[in-house]
Amino acid sequence: MDPSTLIVISHYAIRQKVSLENLLSQARAVGVDIVLVINDDNVHEDQIYVEDGIKYIKRQNVGMNIAAWWCAYSKFSNYENYIFFQDECVIINNNFVSAYISKLSQSNVGLVGESINYKWDRSWLEIANSGLNYQIQINNSPISRVNFYLLMLRHWNINPGSSGKHMRALVWAFKRSTLEKIGAFPMGINKHECIAAEIAVSKKIEEIGLLVEQAGPLPFLYVKHLEWRSDGMSKLPQ
Repeated sequence: MDPSTLIVISHYAIRQKVSLENLLSQARAVGVDIVLVINDDNVHEDQIYVEDGIKYIKRQNVGMNIAAWWCAYSKFSNYENYIFFQDECVIINNNFVSAYISKLSQSNVGLVGESINYKWDRSWLEIANSGLNYQIQINNSPISRVNFYLLMLRHWNINPGSSGKHMRALVWAFKRSTLEKIGAFPMGINKHECIAAEIAVSKKIEEIGLLVEQAGPLPFLYVKHLEWRSDGMSKLPQ
């Protein structure tokens, strides 16, 4: 049993439970503490309880996975290492805990995950002039994705850096000391604000001089995601 590491799984209450139950079963086999955070449309105050050895937090459904993860850290801030999962994740190598912690033990690494968005690993100007920069609707007004994400980063007082490269919010692992340094994850209130928050956390890591690192040389080496292709280049057809 590893008492220094906490696995946090986020789940939306109205989603089907099959993938969540499979992930919980896999996570139990690893031998670390588990917190399941449930975003629930009918909950307005955090509820914390324990069932069958798993800590549960039911919370208001705001901020999607990233806000749920930060909620768990804020309630259980006494662990040395944190590994955050979306409930659509599937563990394919039980050595992921030691692999992540080994990466995090490097003094220049701040965030470890399974899939870096390399399509955005170019300057913001290049992204703005690419097909990635399509128009979205925010409060019924059109705005380009890049302009909106940069606007949100400025709103959160986060330096966007030289490129849009970031770790996708599917699996994230941190040391507690890093979480203490970067402060709270930004919280979005809609889909594109949550994408901006995903980018923002990687940029917060870079702001304190640390690296955002993929766990393996290829994406999804230790943990795969049911919605994503194994090469990490796009989502699977629905």
